[in-house]
Amino acid sequence: INFLLMKMEKDPENEEMNYHLLRSLHTLKGSASMVYVDSVEKLSHLSEDVVEGYQKKGVALPQKAFDLLFEVVDEIEFIVDSMASGMSGKTRNYDVILERLQEYHQTLEPAIEKQPTAAEVEETPQPVTEEPVKPKEFLEISQGYQKRPPAPRDAYVRLHVDQMDRLLNEAAELVINHTQFKTQLDRFKNYLPRMDMEGKNLQNILWYLETIINEQRRLMDMIRPHIGNNPSIEESQKTQIENIERAIHNLQVFQKNLSETIKGMKESEKTYEEQVQKVTHLSTQIHDEIMEARLVPVALLFQRFHRPLRDLARKHEKKIKFYTEGESAELDRVLIEELYEPLLHILRNAIDHGIETPEERKKSGKPEEGEIHLSAVQERNFVNIEVKDDGRGIDIEKVRERLIESGLLEAEQAQQLPDQDLFEYLMYPGFSTSDTTTELSGRGVGLDAVKKQLQKIKGDIRVYSEKGKGSRFLIRVPISLTVTQAMLVEIAGHVYAVPLMQVEETSNVSLADLEIVDNTYFMKHRGRKIPVVYMANLLKIRGNKPRPISPVGTYPVIVVQDEGNEVSLLMEKIVHREEVLIKSLGPGMQRVPYIVGGSVLADGKVVLVLDVPQIVREAGRGESVEVALSAEDVVTVEKPEKVKEEKSTTKPRKKISDRKPTVLVVDDSLSIRKFLGGLLSNKGFEVDMAKNGYHALEILNQKDFDLLVTDLEMPHLSGYELIEQIRAESRWNDLPVIVLTGRASKHIQQLSMNLGADEFIIKPFKEEELLDKINLFLEWL
Repeated sequence: INFLLMKMEKDPENEEMNYHLLRSLHTLKGSASMVYVDSVEKLSHLSEDVVEGYQKKGVALPQKAFDLLFEVVDEIEFIVDSMASGMSGKTRNYDVILERLQEYHQTLEPAIEKQPTAAEVEETPQPVTEEPVKPKEFLEISQGYQKRPPAPRDAYVRLHVDQMDRLLNEAAELVINHTQFKTQLDRFKNYLPRMDMEGKNLQNILWYLETIINEQRRLMDMIRPHIGNNPSIEESQKTQIENIERAIHNLQVFQKNLSETIKGMKESEKTYEEQVQKVTHLSTQIHDEIMEARLVPVALLFQRFHRPLRDLARKHEKKIKFYTEGESAELDRVLIEELYEPLLHILRNAIDHGIETPEERKKSGKPEEGEIHLSAVQERNFVNIEVKDDGRGIDIEKVRERLIESGLLEAEQAQQLPDQDLFEYLMYPGFSTSDTTTELSGRGVGLDAVKKQLQKIKGDIRVYSEKGKGSRFLIRVPISLTVTQAMLVEIAGHVYAVPLMQVEETSNVSLADLEIVDNTYFMKHRGRKIPVVYMANLLKIRGNKPRPISPVGTYPVIVVQDEGNEVSLLMEKIVHREEVLIKSLGPGMQRVPYIVGGSVLADGKVVLVLDVPQIVREAGRGESVEVALSAEDVVTVEKPEKVKEEKSTTKPRKKISDRKPTVLVVDDSLSIRKFLGGLLSNKGFEVDMAKNGYHALEILNQKDFDLLVTDLEMPHLSGYELIEQIRAESRWNDLPVIVLTGRASKHIQQLSMNLGADEFIIKPFKEEELLDKINLFLEWL
């Protein structure tokens, strides 16, 4: 009825619309009568009489009639909503509106010839389930969106919204649980080869024991002639052999049972795997189908704005044309509800602050009718919603003035900031450029409330405007807030999740592959230069000063995008992909920078989910100190004119006479550690060993050493970083450091020396070479 009234208001003489309006009012009257809602029955009955009265007179409905009928529709909606919420019989302005409707009808009554209409011929009210016939315009909610043909009545099942929510949540948990199930199966599969190997080891032990028994029997046969008549010795040997044979027999039984168990487990493994795959398929299918049932076209959201905008424009004497596009894009029903208030606020602002009065528009050379466009475009797993008007736009100079007046920015800062950055301050709590408070824009509730609401649903908003030409608000929201694929990454030892929908590609880069511009590193990607975000720096995991990265070796990067902008995220490790259920962190952690939510992984660990749009936005501003990988984050290398083959140390030789010299060997290779440990121990050294830089620092903090030998390329903390941290501590300034590496590059040698190494040896090496280098620093008797 609301829709038909709005259509008729634009085309009052449309007879087809008039007919369908009468049919709809008559159906509503009959339905209300069947369920004994007298208030709705009376209002719809009188409204039907008013419309029918003008129809019989051959006169189009005047504006006064439209205004009154819109008020009637509002009251009916209020009554129905009250009943739905359990407040049966509650009304708002029912008595006043009923009286006005009766008076208005009475002014028409004398001119109306009382004749039965087609709608009144039926004495029996129509069933509630019967829908009125609709014109073509009504059937198509928007251009390009076609409703599916109606299914048979028995194909529909009524389901409460809360039940749908519970089903979706349970389906989401099922998807996560099947991932945990698969993880457990993978562990089970990993155990099988180990059990198989242990079974083979047990078989080898049995063979070995049988060999020993046979050898013992042979020895008994050999010594029997020499022991004479001494049966006790022979009996003792015989008893020992029999005991060992019994033990072997028991082990053989155990080994046979173990083999049968392993065989059964291998046979079960295939069945388990098939079942897991089936559960995976079914759980994903259930979730997807429930999710699809929750997705609804944004047309259901957009059509709710026609009426309030019409009323506001009329009340404030402004003329507008309201256009909607892209209504076939689909969103989760929950998001449809969550988006109503933010969009309504922006649209109200467009009428209040944006669209000028007809007189102002005429003076500016614009048509008297202002235009407001509301459109939606589906892009992968997101929907971009745009609100655009052709009004007065945002006065950027006024924004600057208010920012300075409020103390948010210094005058110099405000003048230097680009216009687009200034628009971001429109989202600041309490900030407004309006000199007056109106009913439309509200009191003390600005775009900051809109932004908060959008952040709740993992959305974002951008503002674009040009003075005198209009404004554009771009809102970006995910299609759904449920299960999504994520890439798990390791940053400074902590695991985070990156939504896969925003990942372009992954690769490994070295600093030599990057280009440095204005102290910031950039990466070439598809012909473009994109900033490299140093994630340990961005998240400040290690405090305000994250550990520097090495200029050698490679680092994994993930190229992410948002709204066409791309950045590269540099991190320590890409773990794997996994389905995650993103959940809110709660009110206390809503404002954590660069974090959009949390999730529980299949192994039970809790991870934080990175806010990719915010990271891309920050990197796009070029804030290299806080975000991008800058030259300051990298270990610097001075380029000497010439690299010396031998570098004489300035450290004096340390004399040791009352103890063994102590050496710490650091290498990630177990064989190298064992070789060096054996070599130095044989030469009289006391040797400790560490498998990486972190391990070495732990040992150094517990014990003093006379010398350190380290490799360069090691996981977790490399030799470069170890040397740098050693030289950063005054207590280790005099500790001699010898680098032992397979990297023969002069560049690597010079880098090691600049970091604080004292000597450099290239693998493979001779024992004498290492001992000669050690003798440069240590003298012992």
